[in-house]
Amino acid sequence: MSDKEKEDTKKDDGVLRFSLSLDEVDVELEDPDSGETGKYILREMNGAARDQYLGFIGAKMNTSKEGDIQMTDYEGLQANLLSRCLFKIVDGKREAVDFKSIQDFPARVQTALFNKAKEISGMDDEAEETAGND
Repeated sequence: MSDKEKEDTKKDDGVLRFSLSLDEVDVELEDPDSGETGKYILREMNGAARDQYLGFIGAKMNTSKEGDIQMTDYEGLQANLLSRCLFKIVDGKREAVDFKSIQDFPARVQTALFNKAKEISGMDDEAEETAGND
């Protein structure tokens, strides 16, 4: 549970209180060709980006005659989510990192960033349930 989730779930007086700011995590990625380290931000998704991602996942699922939900295609699942969350800092400005660039990241880097993005976006359980892994 992120610090923001801990803050958001405090119910001292029975009132739910939330911050509407999106959670962010600083990320540094080293370019293997130049050896330079780039600065990035991994940002929590807003509701619209989350819904688009879940729609993307849903399109890759089928339900069997027995009612089991199965993924039919895993291609681009992690990069699709990350393209909604990962921004490179260039001259002090944020630039979205595109899907193709993320697909070129090493699998271990993609997976680590994907897991963190799911966590800060509150999607750990939701994404697993949608994928039929609950």
